[in-house]
Amino acid sequence: MLAQPELDDRLINLPTHKTVGYGTLEVVFTHRFSQTVDDGDFQNLYGLDSAADIGLGLTLGFAPSWEAGIYRSSFQKQWELGLKWSALRQGSSSPIGLGIRFGGGYRTADGIDDRATGFVQVTLSRRLSPSLDIFLVPMYASDTPSLNNAVNVGAAVALRLPKRWDLFVEAIPPNGDVDGANLAWAVGLNKRIKGHSFMLYLGNSRATTADLLAGSDLPGGFDTSDVRLGFNLIRRFPE
Repeated sequence: MLAQPELDDRLINLPTHKTVGYGTLEVVFTHRFSQTVDDGDFQNLYGLDSAADIGLGLTLGFAPSWEAGIYRSSFQKQWELGLKWSALRQGSSSPIGLGIRFGGGYRTADGIDDRATGFVQVTLSRRLSPSLDIFLVPMYASDTPSLNNAVNVGAAVALRLPKRWDLFVEAIPPNGDVDGANLAWAVGLNKRIKGHSFMLYLGNSRATTADLLAGSDLPGGFDTSDVRLGFNLIRRFPE
């Protein structure tokens, strides 16, 4: 049986089945530039001079296999509170990893009618080799910008590279209840050092909260061919 993979509690936008660890405090910072690479040019560094959607979160491992987190995104001024239980870890006793994350969000931006949402994300993971893991993430959100009871299933691949580099790929299909929705995709090149993870991001969607991931109905929309730049930064205490 393959050993448990070395992963954080999140991939790019989707959760892994793992928690941060009992007694560990994690700080996460997400950054997604609003302008696409195609809409930019060398003068503005292909979107790096544009406004950005910024997220800041804190996660605490408060018990073995449990964590609690709070995350605030500047997109729609949204707060998200969540709990995660790492129910199964792949190893000698289980062929898969299983994590369950659930909680709620509240949008505080002006001009929004439906402000509150609840969500559940279930992560199923399978290690195919010491360098390759695959993930399925069924998800549910009670309210998104245009839907009630949104359901979707994301998929991801994690490839371990030499010298503690990782390559992550995520895909979330368009929600069939949203007219004109598109596939959301993301690629992350991640570097792990003691107590830190730093990821360079390429993707078409600006969504980072559970409701927007499930609904495919990000206000302002996005095209499958869009490419935006960004990054994730994670810091854990203690190291």
